[in-house]
Amino acid sequence: MLKNILILIFGLYILVLFQTSLFADFRAFGFPPNFILVFVILFNFFESPAKKFGLISAIFGGFFLDVFSASFFGFHILFLLVCAVFIKFIVRRYVRIPGIQKY
Repeated sequence: MLKNILILIFGLYILVLFQTSLFADFRAFGFPPNFILVFVILFNFFESPAKKFGLISAIFGGFFLDVFSASFFGFHILFLLVCAVFIKFIVRRYVRIPGIQKY
């Protein structure tokens, strides 16, 4: 578990570095790409609803975005955590995967 968290932290750090340095000038509809938001959404959507690893990715991704941004500290952590919890709620409540039954 610790190894997976360390790999996640390193991957999120690399994504934030790419987002804030290399892709900061590329704009789509006037906004720069947010790789961390896309990663957190996809990770939480495809992860099992019972696991909490997606919430950990939202916390660390938000932390790195807060460190590298000019907004107040905690904004990105809170925003990504709310997105992750909302996705977990939607997937747990409304998405049924064929072949998997609840007991």
